[in-house]
Amino acid sequence: MTRFRSFIALGAACAVLAFPAFSQTVKVTPLGGIDGEFCPQDRALVFEDPNGTRVLYDPGRTVAGGTDPRLGKIDIILVSHLHGDHVGNAHNKAPNAGSCESPDMSVSDVPNSNAVNIAIAKKSKIVTGSEMPPFFAAKLKANGGNPADSMLARFGGSTTVGGVRIATVTAMHSNGVDPDYIGGDLGKAMKDAGIAGDAGLATGYVLR
Repeated sequence: MTRFRSFIALGAACAVLAFPAFSQTVKVTPLGGIDGEFCPQDRALVFEDPNGTRVLYDPGRTVAGGTDPRLGKIDIILVSHLHGDHVGNAHNKAPNAGSCESPDMSVSDVPNSNAVNIAIAKKSKIVTGSEMPPFFAAKLKANGGNPADSMLARFGGSTTVGGVRIATVTAMHSNGVDPDYIGGDLGKAMKDAGIAGDAGLATGYVLR
C-alpha cells in the first residue's frame, strides 16, 4: 500500500484510521476469525510501519489472546472504544476456531479485556483518546503491568511512539464500559441498574 490515504470504518463504531501519504510501503494485515474470509466479528488489523513499528488496532474477539501466533511483535495497541467486539470481552479459542458465521469465542477476557491481556503479553503501549487511558492504566496495574504504558493521545494533540505520530479525532458512537469489566459489588449494582460506565467519546486515529 504505497502513498495512500485510507479511511477504515469498522462495525457500528465508524472509528476512523487515516494514514497520510507515505513514500514507503505500510504493511496491513487483518487478523480475522477465519483466514481468507471477512466475517461479522472481524475488527483487528495490524499496521507495520516501514521503520518496523507494529500497531494493532481493535483486537476485538478474533485475536486469540497474547499467544496468537499471527501477532508477532506488537509495539502499540489502539482501541477505538470499549464495546466488547472492539476491546475484546472474549476471544477465539484459536485462529480459525469455529466458522465465519459461528466462531468459537469461548475464552473470556473479562474483567481485563483482550486488549489489556495482549498488551501485557507483548509489553505494548496502549494509546487511546478521550477518557479511556485511566481505565487501561488501572487494568495494567492490576495485572502486574506498567500503568504508564497506557498513553493519552489528546483530541487536538498527538503523541509519538516508535516513530509513529498518533493523533485522535472524535467518532460519533457510544462508548459505555460494560459492568463486567468493573466487577465486584459496583459492577453488579451497575448491571442490576442497567447502566454502563462513562469512558468519554469513541475515538478515531490519524497515524503519520
